Amino acid sequence: MSLLTVPKTVVGSSLKLARAPFEFAAGAVGGLRTPSAATKERERADRLREEAELREREAGQRRARVEEAADKAAAEARRQAEQEKRKADKRRREREAKAEKTEAKKKEQTAKAAAKAKRANAKAEKTAQLKKLEAKEESIEAKAEAVATEREAERLEQKAGAAKEARKNGSGA
Repeated sequence: MSLLTVPKTVVGSSLKLARAPFEFAAGAVGGLRTPSAATKERERADRLREEAELREREAGQRRARVEEAADKAAAEARRQAEQEKRKADKRRREREAKAEKTEAKKKEQTAKAAAKAKRANAKAEKTAQLKKLEAKEESIEAKAEAVATEREAERLEQKAGAAKEARKNGSGA
């Protein structure tokens, strides 16, 4: 009900109350008298006005219920949207955490592979050094053997030369 209809309602109700005793008395005194056309029209207008006011109040109440239901629906939609947003954020964070874990795992595997390759390279390098040293050792041993053989050959040569000399001296003497 709007503020403009309140005074009309109050004044209309007040006039009805003020007229009621007079209409009652007039009905008792001239009970057989039929109401005039103006009175009928006034009563009809009052009745129509009341019905219109009643419909207006009902429409206002319906509008209020509809607005309240719309507000509730909007609030529920906002709540659901917030909930979906939180769920989406949570899923995003979980995906990011999983990606970080996967990346960390890959880095760890890469680091392990690099360390293993480094160890294998170091082992191969040590093996190569060892073979090189063994080859040097064999070379040194071969040289030492060659030197010993050469000395032995020289010694034998000297002995043979001395024996030859001794035979030469022994037979020619």
